[in-house]
Order: sequence, then C-alpha cells, then structure tokens
Amino acid sequence: MEIAQSLQQSEIFNAALTRLGRAPSRLPLPDGPAFIMRRFGLSLATRPRDCAKAYTALAKKRIRLINAESESAALSELGYRQILQPAHIAELQLSPHEAALREAMHPKWRRSLARFEADLPARSTLSHRAFDPERDAWLLKAEAKQARARRYRSYPAALTLAMSQASPKALRLFTLSHDDRPQAAMLFVLHGIRATYHIGWTSAEGRDHGAHWLLLWKAMRELPARRITELELGLIDTDDGAPLARFKLGSGARPRSLGGTWARLF
Repeated sequence: MEIAQSLQQSEIFNAALTRLGRAPSRLPLPDGPAFIMRRFGLSLATRPRDCAKAYTALAKKRIRLINAESESAALSELGYRQILQPAHIAELQLSPHEAALREAMHPKWRRSLARFEADLPARSTLSHRAFDPERDAWLLKAEAKQARARRYRSYPAALTLAMSQASPKALRLFTLSHDDRPQAAMLFVLHGIRATYHIGWTSAEGRDHGAHWLLLWKAMRELPARRITELELGLIDTDDGAPLARFKLGSGARPRSLGGTWARLF
C-alpha cells in the first residue's frame, strides 16, 4: 500500500532542492526515507554582533529541528523538546463518485458552487493540463505580484520551475478562462497518491465568477483519474485567515493536526 507523504518529504520536492543547489540528506527509516536539510548555520552566522556570545556557544553544538508529520512519543523519548504547537492542515479525501464529493461539502459551499456553475458566462471555460514553464510563465509573475499586494509568503518561482524540470508531468494547472484569456488558475503538485495545492491566482473577474469554487471542484473531479486519493489544501489559520479556512473546510476537507516542531541539541 502506497503511503501518502507531505510535499516537503516527496521525491519531486527534494529533487527540485537538489537542482537549486540545496540538496537534502536522505535518511533511511523503516517506513520510508526522510529528507533532512541543514538550514540554520547560515542564519546564525548573520546575527548582529551583540549576539556573538550566544552564537559562539551554539556553534559548538548542532541544533536539529523536526517538523513532525504527526504526534509521536518517540521524539520525547529521544530527548527532543517541543518548541512550537502543532499546526493544522486541510485534507480532502477524493472519490471518483461526484455525488459523494458533493455530499461531503458544507451545504452553503455546495449552494455557492451550484450558483457559480449556473452563472458561468458563455465563452468561459475550465481546463487542465500539465504545467508548461514557458507557456505558463505568466502565472508565476501574476502570483508573485498578488503575494506582494496581499502581503503573504509564497513559494519562489525558481522552486516551481525546478519541480517542473524534475518531473514535468507532476505539476497540474487548472485554469478558468474567458475568450481564451486566463481569469484565474490553481497549480497542484502530484506526488504519490496525494496532490498538494501549490500556488494560485485570480483576477477581479475570476473572483466575481467564483473561480475558487469552480477550479477546486474541477480538480476534485479530475485528479482521481490520475490515481490521486488525497488533496492537501494547506494550513488552516482561523486567526488571520478565517475566510480561507472556512472555504477549505467547506469543500469537504477535514482538519488534521500535525506533530509540532521539536528541537534537540547534539
């Protein structure tokens, strides 16, 4: 039985890091390999001078951080201490049966989807295909501009391009267009039996036409044909991102607790 892994622990993600000169270490474990990256030596070295003593003390030791996929008593037994509480992600179980997918939706989400489907203007189309780095460069630029305007952190375009180079068919682009002009798009990364939402963009027209509902519903119907049984929609932030959290959970996704961040000095 194939195990669903997070994107950050997938072969495609770490092959992309290798292409970018940040190759992780591969650690064999009983339930599959784990990828480990050294990241904090450089950041510690750039501390201001008043942190010199602290840096000198820490430099004599190695700090190992683990962002656990799930809760595990083994980490505590191995001497790790939890430094951050677990975050939650939204996971959507997919099915080839559309009726089952609609049944799992929150009634309000389902009604909104039906309204946007009925009101979709003529000459508007929903399509999907493999991501093309040259043809779809517009999306990376538009999403980066959107991230700056809305002040959120997004994956760098270089990582998206590196993943596409590592596995050209693993990035799937879903687009809402009108007269062949894109109004919104969602890009998913397919890894194993799981797909993970990667980046997205929408115009004002796309928002008016319910692009988020239409594109996610299109992905939910199409991905099972590619042996995808789980769709990860990212973190759930009920404090600063309550509307987005409601949208994710309204689609039928369920919250799942991760294992928190753990640290140990060696």
